Amino acid sequence: MTNFTRPPRRSWPYAFTAVLVVAVQQGWAAPEIVRLAATVLVFIAVIYSVGEGGDH
Repeated sequence: MTNFTRPPRRSWPYAFTAVLVVAVQQGWAAPEIVRLAATVLVFIAVIYSVGEGGDH
């Protein structure tokens, strides 16, 4: 029987969306949500870059 490897699941888009939804539901102002989104996306990019060896 052949072992099929599953591609890695990328659940960060769902977590990112959930965090933004919670921020909106909690009544955060639009500039705060934009700042949160930008910070989280940069954080994800850094983690992704380090995980890929940082050469990309």
